[in-house]
Amino acid sequence: MITYGLLLALALFMRFGPDIPFRRMLNRHLVERPVALLLAHKRYQYLTVIIAATMLLLGGELVLLFGPELMLAYAADIALYIDLVVVAAASTSWTRTRGMLTRWTPRFGRNLADKRKGSAATPRAKRTQRAPAALSKANDDDNDRPYPAFIAAPRSYAAAA
Repeated sequence: MITYGLLLALALFMRFGPDIPFRRMLNRHLVERPVALLLAHKRYQYLTVIIAATMLLLGGELVLLFGPELMLAYAADIALYIDLVVVAAASTSWTRTRGMLTRWTPRFGRNLADKRKGSAATPRAKRTQRAPAALSKANDDDNDRPYPAFIAAPRSYAAAA
């Protein structure tokens, strides 16, 4: 428990402490150098190391049959394949997530662009109701009287059951 407390105090000192040479030295050796070492390699190289160590430790007879060189080549091949699958899955899920967000944002929330502008929501403009245009009588030949053949005689449709 004391160790966790000391590590927490050290982390807080590195983050919020005064700018003195001891703090700069801690930051350089505990943050900058490890991050530079991690960024010097590619992602698939780390996967290769992890998979190769797993295969060499758990391979047993395969190491004897194929030799360590072939096992390392096979581990590199598997690491590259896993890296490609993870990148493809991540890009596909990001594309689908962006599509879903573009569909849901207008329905459930305001646009992020509106929030950045700081503008309040404005009401929509009212639509004007247009009155239907009067029908022209250019094709009306019967002078406002219906044609007699189309006048239906009243009929009783009650059926006896």
